[in-house]
Amino acid sequence: MVQDPSVISKDKEVKLTDDEILKIQQEEEKERSQIIREYTLSKKGNGFDYKVFCQEKKSGMINFSKVDVLRSGKLFQQLEINKDSTFVYHDHEVNFSCEDDWNFDGYNDLTLINWVGMVDQSYYLWLYDKKSGKYKFSPSFSKIINPVADKKNKEITSSYHAGPVTYYYSVYQFKKGKYMQTYSDVKGEGD
Repeated sequence: MVQDPSVISKDKEVKLTDDEILKIQQEEEKERSQIIREYTLSKKGNGFDYKVFCQEKKSGMINFSKVDVLRSGKLFQQLEINKDSTFVYHDHEVNFSCEDDWNFDGYNDLTLINWVGMVDQSYYLWLYDKKSGKYKFSPSFSKIINPVADKKNKEITSSYHAGPVTYYYSVYQFKKGKYMQTYSDVKGEGD
């Protein structure tokens, strides 16, 4: 049985103020958010070594904080990830890949995708820039839900359902340095 947070004594009931309850909740959250372990996941591809830095918190949640891109064992580029945006319970819930060409320019790009849950999913894409030889973050990709690369048509498709009967489908193309929606359809809403 869950005890009312406003009761703190076994002998008599003591009502706490909203501020006191908030302070207790903030202290508990601070305790749960302490980092208890830091580790890296490694991958090789495109002539680079990639190290994804992970932080496990006392609550059991894992956050991905940055990606180091190394060439010949030396730091070549560091890719930042928004603070507290990739929380998962297992690092295998996040897919890190350097094997796909998301803007169809002939060069593989980097993705870090949290596939867990529709609301909490996060999508990171760094496009390889041939001119600089480095990766550039693509903020417009982060807005595409459930992205799939369609190499034949050189576009990204997005399909997902919301609720029991509503189904969304969109198509995006990479134009002028960003992903632009070129088609959208909703099925099930009022059909």
